[in-house]
Amino acid sequence: MQVTILGTGAFGLALGNLLHEKSKANIIFWTAFEEEYLEITNNNSYDRVLTGIELASDLDVTMDLGTALNNSDLIIVAVPCNHVREVLMRIEEYLTDESRVVLVSKGLEKDTDSLMTEIYEELNLKGQVSYLAGPTFAKELIVNSKAGLTLGTKDAKTKEIILSLFKDTNVEIEVIDDYIGLELYGVIKNVLAILMGSINSKYQGDSTNAYYLTKVYNYAKDLVTKLGGKETTSTCYGALGDILLTCNSKTSRNYSYGVLLYNNKSDAEIYKKHYTVEGSIAINSLTKLLERKNEQSLFLEKLSAYFNGKISLDEVLELF
Repeated sequence: MQVTILGTGAFGLALGNLLHEKSKANIIFWTAFEEEYLEITNNNSYDRVLTGIELASDLDVTMDLGTALNNSDLIIVAVPCNHVREVLMRIEEYLTDESRVVLVSKGLEKDTDSLMTEIYEELNLKGQVSYLAGPTFAKELIVNSKAGLTLGTKDAKTKEIILSLFKDTNVEIEVIDDYIGLELYGVIKNVLAILMGSINSKYQGDSTNAYYLTKVYNYAKDLVTKLGGKETTSTCYGALGDILLTCNSKTSRNYSYGVLLYNNKSDAEIYKKHYTVEGSIAINSLTKLLERKNEQSLFLEKLSAYFNGKISLDEVLELF
């Protein structure tokens, strides 16, 4: 079996390195950037995204798309969300009705506010599209830590391939058919992490954190349902698990931004200029998606007002 991974960012590299070492598949990486290609092939590392991590010495990496996609049984797209459309358009000529494409990029496309699977369907590409997500950090995934990932797919063959690939790893795969809901949770969790960073900065208590996180999770379920996801998706690794991880992680950029937003808005603005805070971008896109569906969310309205400095955290918490 040949698996192609498009993109050599942290998650793509970690995922591919794990499968290279633990599965029987031939894993081939593609990158469009010579700097990445040279560092990975010459140094067996890519410190910019996986600091201090040594990669397998025999990874197969190429800058040629044709080489990467020739005879590929599974294509995993692991590029930043705002480059997914460009990459999908570049690989269109290589896709057939038998192609299996799994997207792992999280977020909504800038300008269109589209989910990644929506971009695939909008481009009317051949093959079957699926989505893979879950609560795991790249540095833990690469060393085969115990973890869970959710595959959102309607294709039996993709399910078979993914289960086979991860069979001998410590990563448990669960399969659902709601890739739209799964994607939405991947977007919303970053918004929630900002809020939980502020809440934990204000109260600094585990019991209070659990109280508010439960409330926030229930609002997230309502929001995903309004946007077209299934209610049953809420308990999977890529939903509940990802929310728990991101909203409790002090290494999360979104959580860290939430802490600053509560304590010092000037510092928060400086932080946002230096780091990508996905949740602060996603909240505007989610608002637009709700408007398109003629839906409303008082929770999202309050959060947006808080993020923009129009109301206090206490005014958001009045909802609870």
